Parts: sequence; structure tokens; C-alpha cells
Amino acid sequence: GSRPWLKGRNRTGQNVPSMARVRARASLKGFSLVGLAAALCAFFFGSPVESFAMLQPSEAAPQETPEMSRFRVGDRVKARVPMRISHHGRGYFNEGGGYGVPEHQRDEEEEAEERERLPQVVEGGSEGYVVGILPAGEWANRPPGWKGPARPGVMVNWDDDNYPIDVTEEMFLTEIEEESLSRLHIRARKLKWRKPKY
Repeated sequence: GSRPWLKGRNRTGQNVPSMARVRARASLKGFSLVGLAAALCAFFFGSPVESFAMLQPSEAAPQETPEMSRFRVGDRVKARVPMRISHHGRGYFNEGGGYGVPEHQRDEEEEAEERERLPQVVEGGSEGYVVGILPAGEWANRPPGWKGPARPGVMVNWDDDNYPIDVTEEMFLTEIEEESLSRLHIRARKLKWRKPKY
């Protein structure tokens, strides 16, 4: 039941490398290949290959994700200036636009009369709540007529029922801090023993 090949000799008495020696040689060859690859990278690219362990603490630390918008869902906002409503007064979601409805089931004259009665502009000073943020990464979903570089949009539900939900520019809005739900929730988290008052 003995295994002489594990002791360094075979049955004929000749020296045979043990498994430990074979593994050690394989490991040395592997380290040699890694070292050669690092040297070639340093030679061709002009700088040594940096691993995560070689990075400085400031470089290895995760970076803070930039904010999508300076507004948050639940903020109370006010329109600084009059703003045109998207889709000819139907808002961002084109409420009541009838797209997708077969033409034989639509009355174009009635729709035209209804469109004329819709408000086309949100008056300056109108107030509402932020109900969503359209980040700059979703620029393809911007309201019609928006041009220029990609930038976030603020979805507002206006207090006036005559105004539909629409996406507006950040620069056209101002926050009413004392009435913002997001501010109340932040205070509630800081003071857990108190409940927010709406």
C-alpha cells in the first residue's frame, strides 16, 4: 500500500520530482509571467500598472454621485415667469390628445374647439408641487420644443386644476421652503420623536 512516487523515487530507484516541487515550479512560472506582463505594460505605456491597492486614499474612495436636480419630489414651487404649456396646452403627457385612437372615431372639429379653450400658458406666480424629475440622461424624453444641451426638467403638478402636469425648466421655478414636503421629511428624520405636520 505504499506510494514510493510520493517520496521522490520510483520503483526502479530513480529520482522523481514530488507533487509539491511540481506545484512550486508552476507557481514560479506563473509569477514570472505576471511580472513579465507588468514590465511590458510599463515599457509600452510609460507608467507602471496601478492596482487598487496602489491607489491613493482619495483616488480609491468612491466619488459622490451628482444630484439630478436642485429640486426634490415634494418641493413646493412657484413659477417665476409665465411658461408655455407643452403639447398646445395638454401638458407633458398630452392629456386628451387622442393619439393612438383611430381617425374614424375622432371628431377633428370638436377637438379643435376644445384645444382653443385650453390654457396655453402657466401664469407667473402659480404654485404647485414637484411630482417628478426628468434627469439629463433622459434628454430624449424632453418636452417638445426644448433645445440646447441636455439638462434636467422638473415635473410640476399645479394647484390650479386648469393646468395639466408639465415639465418645466429649473430656472423658471423658485422653491417655497416653508411649505415643501421634502423639507418636512428631512426635519422628521433628524427629529425622529416628532412627526411632520402637513
